[in-house]
Amino acid sequence: MTSPSGSASSNGEVKTLPFAVGFVVAFGTGYVCGEFFGFPWWQRLITVVVTVMAVEGANQAVGRARARKKALGEPGSEADQRSSSS
Repeated sequence: MTSPSGSASSNGEVKTLPFAVGFVVAFGTGYVCGEFFGFPWWQRLITVVVTVMAVEGANQAVGRARARKKALGEPGSEADQRSSSS
């Protein structure tokens, strides 16, 4: 179980951004594109969808990288050994 503050570190899980953060960033991007660049509604919708996908993809990539480092023990120890031996 996670702690009440939403931190997942107490049970060993890697922290990632909540989905709501990406959603707010996406709507902010859609608003800015609509107000300042004059995007019609369908371009705003595409902008929101693409932004949500990009932020969520980056979030998952960072979470997986952190999980891999945590699984290896010391950060980059196995990767550093492989690169130094060649």
